[in-house]
Amino acid sequence: MVMINTTISEMNSILRKKLLRKDYEEVCLRYGIDLSGSGEYLNFEMSSDRMELISKYSVGFLLGQLLSVNVHRYETVTAKRADITINETHRPFVNLLHVKLNGKAGDVMDELITIQDKFDKTIGRDRRVAAIGMFDYAKLKFPLKYLEIDGKDVSFVPLNYSDKKTYKEILDETDKGRQYGHLLGSKPTAWVQKGGDIFALPPIVNADFSSLSSDSKTILIDVTGTDKDVVNALTKALIFNMQFFGEVSVLKPDYSSKRIETGIDFKQVPLFLKEKGIKDVLGVEISSGDIKSTLSRLGYQVSTVSGGLYATPPFYRGDVIHQVDVIDDIMRVYGLDKIKPDFSRKYTPGATLPGSQIIEIIRDTLVGMGYQELDLNIMTNESYQFNKTGINASDYASFVDTKNADATMVRINITPEALHFVSNNLHKKFPQKVFDIGFIVSKANTDVNFANEERLCLLSCGADSNMSEMIVALEKVIHEAVGDKGMRLEDSGDMEGFSKTVIKGRAGVVYYDGKKIGVLGEVHPRVLNEFGIELPASFAEIYLDKLLV
Repeated sequence: MVMINTTISEMNSILRKKLLRKDYEEVCLRYGIDLSGSGEYLNFEMSSDRMELISKYSVGFLLGQLLSVNVHRYETVTAKRADITINETHRPFVNLLHVKLNGKAGDVMDELITIQDKFDKTIGRDRRVAAIGMFDYAKLKFPLKYLEIDGKDVSFVPLNYSDKKTYKEILDETDKGRQYGHLLGSKPTAWVQKGGDIFALPPIVNADFSSLSSDSKTILIDVTGTDKDVVNALTKALIFNMQFFGEVSVLKPDYSSKRIETGIDFKQVPLFLKEKGIKDVLGVEISSGDIKSTLSRLGYQVSTVSGGLYATPPFYRGDVIHQVDVIDDIMRVYGLDKIKPDFSRKYTPGATLPGSQIIEIIRDTLVGMGYQELDLNIMTNESYQFNKTGINASDYASFVDTKNADATMVRINITPEALHFVSNNLHKKFPQKVFDIGFIVSKANTDVNFANEERLCLLSCGADSNMSEMIVALEKVIHEAVGDKGMRLEDSGDMEGFSKTVIKGRAGVVYYDGKKIGVLGEVHPRVLNEFGIELPASFAEIYLDKLLV
């Protein structure tokens, strides 16, 4: 979430319309924006998926779309060559913008700093993945070079300082150096202008001579980072915000290697919407004319075809990836108050599903045996699921354009997450006996190629933890939940993918009533070492969908 703090008078100035607090409350309620504050103050809480809504101008633009008010913005993005060379560094991806302000930087300096700071902290992950630098374009001497240099060659006056500082002094004595110095590689990355003067050390600090002043009229902006997709996403959101202040051009530098070209593209994929599909989702029928005008107000390019329409979102809308996202926009502008509830004429009494009753028995049994229930995160990463456990990386559901390096996929096994939980609680008392009942996502023959599977994971970690303990626990759970139909273990070479996770000879595949329902065994010392766990551990991972059939 991002908080945008402004006032009614500031927002009225942006909208060029005199609105009262109740007007803002009404439009925010309709669109689903959280609004707080009192009196003159407006505090807009924007969801993280709308990454471009990070300033009072961008929020004002959205409100203007909802109120059919035109908020001025330079919509054209031009591209032009620049005498700039980008060399390969540990921070390899660079986009460059040139902004011609429609006034002086001093008129909007506070807003520029706020935009830069919020983008650095949110999309840029506190400058680690991407960061923004702003310079006075008129003060720079071209050609410019972006490259790695030796720390002993660094010497310049940092922003807001009066004396030259060496590289070590910048890291040790400046606020930004102490805060962000750890982001530099073995050699610092620098911007160098004609003549060899350094005018910035991304992503730490600018030189004082190249920085913006209140009289600046043109700005050079760099977006540097370690992840190409994040750098491009941040650049698009930044362009949208800078277009409220002036004309924006994308500068095309010379890249020393094709590996570091960002290939930023402003084209969006058109999404086809069936009129019937819109009605099925919203429950009301909206005319094609109203749909087209609604989407056009939100900046979509719309073309009507037989049976529906194509809607192309504006370049800065990175959150629109599916037809339902477009329908969500239609609903918000159309107004939830216009969608009348349709109450069912049939009475259906509610009841607990048989499978749910059995799962409750499993929970009660395990709690009675001293196990603590967990609610482990279904989002994880390849390190926990595969690298540390030795499980082969088979087909799995990975995330596209994720901004969080700790969540890059959906889990395909629960046991690795249980081991991760124990590794985070080594300071707690042992033995630790835990279980989790939840879903994994596996490859399946469905329209999306994946399906949910419900599983039970037991994990015991302590000085006396062993395979026998896990067998006794599992036999007790199965007996209480579904009765006695003969649980047995069979040694299997692949162990359902867990062969490198367990100690050979101290594990097996679990069968019940002739069906393969899971795996059980003692965790291999190598795996325990990967998770930093010093005590023995045993586990069972049971396929509830097969057990409860």
